[in-house]
Amino acid sequence: MNEIDISEKVKRAIKFGLPALLLLSVAVASIVWYALYGTGDLVVRDARVSSSMVGARVRVAGTVSEVLVKDGDAVKAGDVIARIKVNVTEEQLKQLQQTVELTQKNLDQLKQGITVRTPRVVSASASAGASAGEVERARSRMERMNQLYEMGAVSAVKRDEAAAAYQAAVAASSASASYDSNVVYDTTVQAASPEAIKKAELQLRQAQAALERAKGSAAATEITAPVDGTVYIGELAEGMEVQAGQVLANVGNSDSMWIEAYLEPEQQDSVRLGQVADYYVDRKKYEGLVMEINQPVEDEQQEAAGNTEGSYGEAASGKLVVRISISPEDVSGMKIGENAEVRFLKKG
Repeated sequence: MNEIDISEKVKRAIKFGLPALLLLSVAVASIVWYALYGTGDLVVRDARVSSSMVGARVRVAGTVSEVLVKDGDAVKAGDVIARIKVNVTEEQLKQLQQTVELTQKNLDQLKQGITVRTPRVVSASASAGASAGEVERARSRMERMNQLYEMGAVSAVKRDEAAAAYQAAVAASSASASYDSNVVYDTTVQAASPEAIKKAELQLRQAQAALERAKGSAAATEITAPVDGTVYIGELAEGMEVQAGQVLANVGNSDSMWIEAYLEPEQQDSVRLGQVADYYVDRKKYEGLVMEINQPVEDEQQEAAGNTEGSYGEAASGKLVVRISISPEDVSGMKIGENAEVRFLKKG
């Protein structure tokens, strides 16, 4: 049986087949290019998936002790982004609690009135007469201190010192009286002035508020995502000192997403509101409408705006920013910050 030499056929196939295949590839590519870009439609490759940004704020001052996410991570509302070590100690909470208790006790005493015991000496010896004078002077001073305290002129410490001195004088009078002395005490209750009670109530409210703020600070150790979306932590790092109200991270809201395309100012005449636009994300084709056209902004304006409305830094500087709608059913297939390519259709 004769062997068939196919080497010549293979050589001819390679010689003529490869160029034919290349020509076919070029033809197909040309057809695709014409279908996509040869119709006079405006094609923009400087575009990306964008969204409104919602700040995750710090409720209390402290130090970042732990960062639980990375830039670009997808998060759900309530997910913990970072933890804060607050500047409130257990000892400080204890002291604030004691202050509340003391101010409450002081208010209760004022509302009940101030009890005053006045000695009245009957059949006292000569030695007791001098002691009775001391008691009277101590009683007068105590009443004076009570009046000054109600007016806010002296502290509770001074008032208590005068009361202690009066009690000591009474005790000394009883000890020095002769055996036939008869000391009778008249007890009276002096009502506190309305001004003194009002001031004590204010002090109690202030002490309670300080305690509640401290408790809230001690509990506010977690910073959570305010909405579902993509988190951008920027320069957030462990050991960073933060203040109450500071934005610790931004979360791109997945419930408010769009395509953001950046055009040169001279391309403005090629787009209009309501225009149909095809866009490609991860090589998948979608369709939307032009819903907003924003004039170019400079770097300073972009920085002043806080970059919270979806424009990504230098990408938008000096460019015409065009926003294109994303259908709700298409959102799940995209990630905020992902690159896109947009074709603005003339027929749309």
